Amino acid sequence: MKPINWISLLLWFVLSLAAGFAYSYWAVGNGYSAPASGISLSISLACVSAILLFLALPIYRYKRALKKILEAKAGTSIPRPSPVDPFYAVKVLLLAKAAAITSSLFIGWHLGVIGFLLTTPVIASEVIRPNLAALATAVILLVVSYIVQGICKLPNDTGPNDERLAA
Repeated sequence: MKPINWISLLLWFVLSLAAGFAYSYWAVGNGYSAPASGISLSISLACVSAILLFLALPIYRYKRALKKILEAKAGTSIPRPSPVDPFYAVKVLLLAKAAAITSSLFIGWHLGVIGFLLTTPVIASEVIRPNLAALATAVILLVVSYIVQGICKLPNDTGPNDERLAA
């Protein structure tokens, strides 16, 4: 499976940045309040990050055990770990890709809103703080999704006849 594409993430980021700025401009210009994210968004993004890391743990443990086998000296007998279900690994990888796209959308939106708020003559700190918190947790989610993608990456194939991986 192809890795997460930076160009598509950048495209979603730019589109949501423009949307966040334009909506904030429209809302404030028509007498509405500037959009502010609730604390529940920050908590939800942090929970999704933690769950994504937790789901990637079995894959990480399996890869670490395989690495120990490959680095072991000849003649040492280390039992082969039980393999991870490949469908599970694909699901975790797809979840990481979806989280990366979602976090790039959230990052763009919140930067657009914060950018608009910083250009106004009066800066409302009660609106900037929750948007900064949501921005920070969206960045954390993006970093976690890249870490999980690295965990789900397949190692170099040694072939079926590698004696180090013999059962």
